[in-house]
Amino acid sequence: MGFFKDFKEDLSQAVNDLVTEPETEKAKDEDVMVNTLDDASIADMAASIEKEAMDSIESSIKADNLIETTSTDVKTEVETSVSNIIEEDEDDVMDETALITKGLSVVGDLNSKGSIDLFGLVEGNVVCKGKLTVSGSIIGDSKAAEVFANSAQIEGDIEASGSVKIGQGSVIVGNITATSAVIAGAVKGDIDIQGPVIVDASAVIVGDIKSKSVQINNGATIEGRCSQCYADINANDIFDKKKK
Repeated sequence: MGFFKDFKEDLSQAVNDLVTEPETEKAKDEDVMVNTLDDASIADMAASIEKEAMDSIESSIKADNLIETTSTDVKTEVETSVSNIIEEDEDDVMDETALITKGLSVVGDLNSKGSIDLFGLVEGNVVCKGKLTVSGSIIGDSKAAEVFANSAQIEGDIEASGSVKIGQGSVIVGNITATSAVIAGAVKGDIDIQGPVIVDASAVIVGDIKSKSVQINNGATIEGRCSQCYADINANDIFDKKKK
């Protein structure tokens, strides 16, 4: 009986030794791992990881800035394109003619991208990109590519990028500005023409005429000064040379 008891105790001790030895080896391994954390290579590894993280952040920031810059450039290009389209659209002259009939009266400004034939009455400014033909009345300024007044009554300035024709029976009270003009009606105001002016026999002008050249037909009435200030020849230079 005592023999079996001693054998049991020896067996238990052997088992305990087997269990304790791996734990001791594990503890040693853990000590090695813990001690390894203090090694200089870990610090280098941490520095490398930190650098990679900073590089990644910097790359992300650069990418964001690039996206923002690209977005701004695209937005600017789009705005410029839209602006150019609008400007081109504003410069286009439409092939259409608006009609103001004889019995129609308009109170307010008229603005057309085409031409206007006006037989009625407009109390306001008239602007068109095409030709303005007036056989009615306008109380206000007129601006167009060309202006033709035929038996018209206009109280206001007339401005044309092209020619102005004031037909017989028309009465204009206002200044006229254009590149060329033919006057056969009555005008009370200054006439400023960059090119030639023809004053017909039926014309009555009360005001000054400035032009490149002027042709006054027999019978025309002019109360004002005529100056060919836009002429290619400077008369003063000729007389200065005579004095020398």
